[in-house]
Amino acid sequence: MADSSAPTRVMMAVNESSLKGYPHPSISCRSAFDWMLSKLVRSNTDGFHLLFLHVQVPDEDGFDDVDSIYASPTDFQSMKQRDKIRGIHLLEYFVNECHRLGIKCEAWTKQGDPKEVICHEVKRVQPDLLVVGSRGLGPFQRVFLGAVSEYCVKHAECPVITIKRKANETPQDPIDD
Repeated sequence: MADSSAPTRVMMAVNESSLKGYPHPSISCRSAFDWMLSKLVRSNTDGFHLLFLHVQVPDEDGFDDVDSIYASPTDFQSMKQRDKIRGIHLLEYFVNECHRLGIKCEAWTKQGDPKEVICHEVKRVQPDLLVVGSRGLGPFQRVFLGAVSEYCVKHAECPVITIKRKANETPQDPIDD
């Protein structure tokens, strides 16, 4: 039987804004974070331990901001280092908020396909709950973009809560976040 005095461990998958880029959190994950604080944690800051995971999707060719097709091993190393730093800056937003509110937290980055990495990390870390933001894409958009939240609901080995972004926060193009 689980220790009832142990804090509830909530994992939250976070991603960067497609509109603002790093280190800005996406609208969906910011909304999910705000919802989690106001509806779950509330004033019970000692009752929760938040786990933030950011999955970085590697660029297929590795040259998203490189103008030349010629690259040295040093170029690849500097790109990997840059991506790691960007991920840390994104996580810093959530960690700083938790520390400001007095909530225990951990944060880390992984690389790969977000939906698969999130489910793998759930299996590894075994949180009590997974919280993911959702852009609320329609069925046509989900076919081409793949819905991370939908995949997690079906495959994560813990309860999953998906939080849609607010209608008034939806950008002109709903794919943007």
